[in-house]
Amino acid sequence: MAVALVAGAAVPALAGCDPVGGLDTVAVAVTTQKQAAAVLQRDGVRVAWLSCQGRAERGGPDEHGSPRPVTAVGVDCEGRTEDGRKIIVFGTVTGISGDACVRGRLTAKVDGRTVFTASVLGDCSRASTGTPTGDGWSPPPTTTEKPGPSHHPHPSPSCSSTFRGK
Repeated sequence: MAVALVAGAAVPALAGCDPVGGLDTVAVAVTTQKQAAAVLQRDGVRVAWLSCQGRAERGGPDEHGSPRPVTAVGVDCEGRTEDGRKIIVFGTVTGISGDACVRGRLTAKVDGRTVFTASVLGDCSRASTGTPTGDGWSPPPTTTEKPGPSHHPHPSPSCSSTFRGK
């Protein structure tokens, strides 16, 4: 009897990482980590490690208790450069294409200095693995700009992915 209770209690905790329909927080965290690390490396940041967490921001039960698809995932990443500087990446992802790209609004900072703010990370014309996920709209052009007011991510207990340099 005790075993059944423990196993039953574990199911909702795992289900929180994989919402019904729409975006998957694990896929978003993994793809954001991969693409953000690649962009940082291309921008000359020597990433030692980067760990990302995703949490569903839109979705959940509707007025009748039926699950709604998740249409946005908040992402918080933290890591270090090879010389020990702090890396943070944060924002909201509204779509992914396999592991090839993420769409939304993401900002990366190294020791408080903005490295990029982007609406697309990766190559959305290349769906590398799996079926395109998310809302199915065409990707906007890649943009990089300096953000307005400073934002500091709040760690979220959720699904995560970690990149270890090189």
